[in-house]
Amino acid sequence: MKFGKRYSNATVFMAMLQGILIGVAAVVVIGLVLIVTKGKGDINASGEEVPTTGPPAAETPTSAPENALPLFAKQHGVFSTAESAAQFIAEDSSLAKAAVIQAGENYFVWSAVGLTESEIETNGNEGTYRKAFSVDASACGAIGAGKLREVLAETEIDKIKKLIAEQKSGGEEGEVKDFHKNMTAITAFTSDLRIIRLQLLSYYSSAKNCAKFTF
Repeated sequence: MKFGKRYSNATVFMAMLQGILIGVAAVVVIGLVLIVTKGKGDINASGEEVPTTGPPAAETPTSAPENALPLFAKQHGVFSTAESAAQFIAEDSSLAKAAVIQAGENYFVWSAVGLTESEIETNGNEGTYRKAFSVDASACGAIGAGKLREVLAETEIDKIKKLIAEQKSGGEEGEVKDFHKNMTAITAFTSDLRIIRLQLLSYYSSAKNCAKFTF
């Protein structure tokens, strides 16, 4: 006696077709999984390269004091000692107007400071980066540099020179007079507002220790 069940040709064809479709779907799903996995791996592998000498492009300062002034610096490197930063500048003649900025335990080499990103031109191939930061100069008023924030935010060199002339005629003395002497020396050295801001920040953050940075 035969117990085998007979199937029609249509039933056999549908079963074969279903098997083929299931196989194709499985291959597509596996392929998609491999593509997604590889893509994530590539992103993690390449990522955004952060140079050891400084941060890329622009960063947004966080937790800055309410009266802090947002600025952007052209950064060439960051060092663990003032000596190594100074040596870096000495070895590159193009950095004659650069300055060392100390913030915490780091020493940054900057060559310009602007009010906007567009003022600072950088080149990753040359190792320069745009560094966003904020400066709080409110403590500088106690040492006669109460106009420091106003000067840093100025966009016209003539207005700075006018301010210097007005203060000279006022006959200020002591630390206020020293501030104006510094301003006179810097503006005689350069008319580039980006350099003026840089040199003022370098002096009042290190020698006077009243300008405080937030990154």
